[in-house]
Amino acid sequence: MLMGLRYKLLILLFFLPVVANAQLGNFVNPGPLSNPHKSLDGLKNCTKCHSASQGLPDQKCLDCHTEINERMQAKKGYHARVQGDCVSCHSEHKGRDYDLTGLSRLQFDHTDTGWPLTGAHRQQDCKDCHKQKRPNSDRPTYLGNDSRCISCHTNIHKSQKGAFKTCQNCHGTRNWQPREKLNFNHNSQTKFKLDGAHIEVGCFDCHKNKTWAPLPHQECSNCHADPHNGSFGSKCSDCHSTSAGWANSGVKVPTGTAVKASGTSSSFDHDKTRFPLQGKHRAVSCKTCHGAKIGKMPTAKFADCDGCHTSPHKDQFQKIWKKKACQTCHSTYGYKNLNKFKHNRDARYQLLGQHTKVACSSCHPNGRYRWLASTPDCDVCHKDPHRGKYEPQKCSSCHNFDGFSSKKFDHSKTRFPLVGKHKAVACKSCHGGGTYKGLTTDCKDCHNDYHQGQLGNECVRCHAPIAFNDIAFDHNTGARFRLDGKHLENTCNQCHWGGKYKFEALNCSTCHADVHNGTHGKECDRCHTTSGFEMKDGFHEFGEYTLKGVHNQLECSTCHNPKQPVRAHPMQCSSCHQDPHMGSLSNSCYECHSQISWNPATFMHNQTGFDLTGAHRFLDCADCHKNRVFGGMPTECVFCHFKDFDATAPQHINAPTTCESCHFTFGFRPTK
Repeated sequence: MLMGLRYKLLILLFFLPVVANAQLGNFVNPGPLSNPHKSLDGLKNCTKCHSASQGLPDQKCLDCHTEINERMQAKKGYHARVQGDCVSCHSEHKGRDYDLTGLSRLQFDHTDTGWPLTGAHRQQDCKDCHKQKRPNSDRPTYLGNDSRCISCHTNIHKSQKGAFKTCQNCHGTRNWQPREKLNFNHNSQTKFKLDGAHIEVGCFDCHKNKTWAPLPHQECSNCHADPHNGSFGSKCSDCHSTSAGWANSGVKVPTGTAVKASGTSSSFDHDKTRFPLQGKHRAVSCKTCHGAKIGKMPTAKFADCDGCHTSPHKDQFQKIWKKKACQTCHSTYGYKNLNKFKHNRDARYQLLGQHTKVACSSCHPNGRYRWLASTPDCDVCHKDPHRGKYEPQKCSSCHNFDGFSSKKFDHSKTRFPLVGKHKAVACKSCHGGGTYKGLTTDCKDCHNDYHQGQLGNECVRCHAPIAFNDIAFDHNTGARFRLDGKHLENTCNQCHWGGKYKFEALNCSTCHADVHNGTHGKECDRCHTTSGFEMKDGFHEFGEYTLKGVHNQLECSTCHNPKQPVRAHPMQCSSCHQDPHMGSLSNSCYECHSQISWNPATFMHNQTGFDLTGAHRFLDCADCHKNRVFGGMPTECVFCHFKDFDATAPQHINAPTTCESCHFTFGFRPTK
């Protein structure tokens, strides 16, 4: 019997740990793992993810997920950019079918991956681009997706060059149409350099039907039709260039300049034709003489000038003189280049002085060259500005050919000698309408009174004919307002604008705008001086508000902006600064913050009645104070951690909401 009792006791000792372990597992394990982690179920595997002192350290996750660890070490991808621990996005123990990736639950911002979604990409589903599968699994993976356009889109350019694979240089994500300004260098990225007129050609003018490569481009005829029908060969560059354009390329052919002809090693020289190009003819385009199709011209076309040019003289010279060729007076260097015609030698009227500068058409209007019966007098071409008052005197008694203003007249012999600036004034400025006699000598008869009678008619008291602004006036002795400081640098019209020289009031506001909008009265000299608008030392040290720290470095207009209405509470911080606490705290910002800087603050959280301990010390303010609500916040754990509370757990059944009875703030586990 003693042996039977010992045998039963041995069996009881063997099964007791197993039963106890099963009961402990049911009590500690919060729930089954998801399918990807189901191999880690059981108490023996807890420490593969959990740490007794650190909770759920990220490194344990990365020890298994090596592909993510490698990308984070290389600072690539989404996980290298986001902040926070793994469990904040990937939580466990929520059942076998729980989506561990979190993409179906979180408001995922694709910009955090380093590849923001823009344009039409924002309308695509994740699986449209992320088609890869995890190794040895049918589950999708989002790591290492190829970000090049050609990984999803067909390369219609059919070129293996890198320039045609970086689609974003020319295309946007909104639609396929090219950008207005392409980030593509045709000269360095293709075999055909664009220069001259080719730069302005649209892409599809050459790349028709969107054919990009290969594209024949060795000969001009690949794109351009030959208007010469092959008569000058296929090397168009002998006469034409892309810089001047087709119409202006081969037309400026200087005498002796060689231009290669079709199929020969000789050169085309227009001087070897019956009409050598000289002077202005060398700048004329081919089609001007040869028409749209270059070819031989009939002899009658170029035997004489009138073959191309119309004679502006008609038959004036043919009726009177012996018929002469055009080159008797004109040359190919320009129609107006009359280097062969001498007016003083070949005409009856000699040109002297200013007449040598007059254009032919000024005296010979409408092409009339043979119209004078005898040597003309001045009034044949010029009007008499004196209206016959000085007849029968000749014009030459006062004027000469050097100019109408160049006179022999001595004004000092009149009642008004010319001195100072008056010497440079034109006669007509004073003698308007040709009136030279009976004029008064008062200043107001010629000059406008800018003072509008305010200072009388004795202009010579301040002004002299040397210069109007050369004023002999002492403002400090001759006026009621003394000039000093910056006022000495002002010109008269800066204060006396609009011709106003006498003022009823001499306050600062008469000239200066009140930037304070009357909030500081009219005694400007309390803070300002005439030496400058800058403030006097200590001007802002009044009342309980004194400028310190950053405020002492600000411009006055930063706070006192005349374009903004007067603040209702100018002595409160919120009149200038936005209250980040949304009014949940008092207006006495200085109790926590200083004028030196916004942070660090002198705020102590233990003064609120909720002491921050354990993990609470490492949280950001916004984690608890949502929407910037700081005042009147509940202190119960469930207010913030209700979403983490699993009411189905055995230890939580009929349990109170006083979480601190079982848990610490240093970590959710271990419990008390």
